[in-house]
Amino acid sequence: MSYLGEGVSRPALIIGDDSYKYILKTQKVLEDGKLVTYDCMFLNELIAYQAAKFLEVPVPDAAIAHLDQRLIDADPQITFVHRFYSGVHFASKELSKKEENLKENYLDLLKMRKPYVSRSWKRFFDNIKNPEDISRIIAFDLLIANFDRYGNTGNLLIAEENNERKVFTIDHGHSFFGPTWNTNKINYLKFPSATPEYTDTFVNFILRNNINDGSVNGLGEVFRAIENNIELENVSNHSFQDAVSCIEGLSEAVVDEWFSAIPNTWFVDKNSQIAYYKYFIMKQKDLVRFIIQRLADREAFSNFRGGVLEWKAARHVGTV
Repeated sequence: MSYLGEGVSRPALIIGDDSYKYILKTQKVLEDGKLVTYDCMFLNELIAYQAAKFLEVPVPDAAIAHLDQRLIDADPQITFVHRFYSGVHFASKELSKKEENLKENYLDLLKMRKPYVSRSWKRFFDNIKNPEDISRIIAFDLLIANFDRYGNTGNLLIAEENNERKVFTIDHGHSFFGPTWNTNKINYLKFPSATPEYTDTFVNFILRNNINDGSVNGLGEVFRAIENNIELENVSNHSFQDAVSCIEGLSEAVVDEWFSAIPNTWFVDKNSQIAYYKYFIMKQKDLVRFIIQRLADREAFSNFRGGVLEWKAARHVGTV
């Protein structure tokens, strides 16, 4: 095992028994110098992964990985230093020829006080072959309450697939209002409602880290650099229509299948968690269009010229 990154939940690069490389995650993390358990992180990751596949959002393949106790016995540092333990973990397949310099370049520019950071980001995202997926990623994030991507520049990857340079979405352990099962998270999961108050509260969550001199800076520097791929000028034919149509066609049967794929050991309180997550998803799916409209009204998208966005009928698809 080799270890990646410097964040609170450092993953490990492993080789599975199928000979593929995987990014293995742990729920044991250091937070303010203390060891804590993100007891919803694996649950969040696998639900988000299945939602991404349903919505055709570009995401690395995922796996439920079993870490054998014999491996830990042979190298105790796996647990005592790197905080991995025996049992089942969430893992994602390593993307081939991924470009590692996304976050590092951004941090270097900030340290050097370089101007035109957005212009640098735009160059980085030039020539991707799936620009239409940008709006799909944003709609997906709104469905799963994934606020982490807007303040974390490491949660998009550029990698090669079928000899094409594409953008992928990764790291969804902090979606659904956080990686820990507690009263605060429960209250948010049961909060969604078709009211202006909820829409504004949700939008404020998204934009809270992107306020510069009192004005909204859209969805962050990265999204500012690539939002030219989001067409909103024509309210009758815009980029979010297909993604939202798919989201609104999401059925309870599909969501039930998502939860049936979750290992029992990943639940803290299985019945309660399924009920709250399912309630949130089934409510939120019909509110994404209103959240997008409110984001546009608050000038989160620079190419929005005003007006009421029009939408397609819900697109119902089979189970996955």
